[in-house]
Amino acid sequence: MEARHQPKQSSGHLMALVCVIVWGSTFVVSKSLMAHLRPAQLMLIRFILAYGALWVIHPKWQFHWRGEWRFLLMAIFANTLYAWAENTALTLTQASNVSILVTTSPIITALALSALYREERLSRKQTIGFGTAFAGVVLVVFNGAVSLRLQPMGDLLALLAAASWAAYGILLRRWSGAYNSVLIIRKLMFYGILTVLPLVIAQGQPFVFSALITWESAMKLAYLGFVGSALCYWLWAGAVKQIGVLKANLYIYIVPLVTLVVSAVALQERITVMGVTGMALVIAGMVFATVRGKAG
Repeated sequence: MEARHQPKQSSGHLMALVCVIVWGSTFVVSKSLMAHLRPAQLMLIRFILAYGALWVIHPKWQFHWRGEWRFLLMAIFANTLYAWAENTALTLTQASNVSILVTTSPIITALALSALYREERLSRKQTIGFGTAFAGVVLVVFNGAVSLRLQPMGDLLALLAAASWAAYGILLRRWSGAYNSVLIIRKLMFYGILTVLPLVIAQGQPFVFSALITWESAMKLAYLGFVGSALCYWLWAGAVKQIGVLKANLYIYIVPLVTLVVSAVALQERITVMGVTGMALVIAGMVFATVRGKAG
C-alpha cells in the first residue's frame, strides 16, 4: 500500500520544488520591473495574465453564491494581503528582516495545524528539521553581511505576510478536494484582480506603458503571469493535495536559497561561506523533517 503512494508523494514534492525555484527567481525579475511599475500595478498585471491563461485551460464558467466566499477568502490570503503586507514591509524595514520573517510561514502553519488538529502535532524529528532549515535561511539571507535591526511595524507586516500564506495553505487543504484545481486558481486570480484594483486606483499613478512595451519587459511579465502565478499556483495546489500543506510549506525555506543563486548568476552578487553553509542547513533540515515524517 505504501509503495502505491510513493509515486504520488514524489510528484507532490517535485511540484512544490518547481514552485519555489520559480518563485525564488521571480524576486529578481520583479525587482527589475519595479523601476517602471508600482507593486500593486505589477500584481494586477500578473493576475490578469494568469486569469487569461487559466481561462483558456478551463473555460467553463462556474459561479455559485454559496461557495464564492471561499475563493474570495483564499484570494485575499494568497494574493492581495500576502503581497501587500510583504511589499509594504519592504518599505518600512530591512529586506533581510522581511526575507527571514516571511519564511516563518512553515512554522506558523505547523503551529496552526497543531492547534486545529490534534493528530497534526509535530514530532521531535520534524521540529529539529524545521529549526535547522530556518537557521539555514537566516544564514542564506545574511550571506556574510550581518545586519539585523528591528523595525516593529515593518517586521509585523512581514509576519502578517507569513501568516497570510499559512492561512491560504490551510484553507486550500480543506477545500481543494471539492473543486477542480485549475478552477480554484482561476478564481483566485479573478478575486485577486478585484481586490487589488482599489489599491491601484488609490495610488493614482498611471501605467508607464512606453517602458513596458519592449520584448524584454513582455517576456518578464509573461514569466511572472503565466509561470510564476498561473502555473505555479496550480502546481502548489497539487502539491498541497498530494503531500499536505505542512510538507509543501516546508519548501518555502528554499525560496531565499534560489534567490541568492539567481542573484549571483544574473546580478553577479557574491555568495559567501555563510551563504553556502546556510544552503546546506536548509537542505539538511528539509530532508530531516520530511523523510518518514507524517503528512500535513
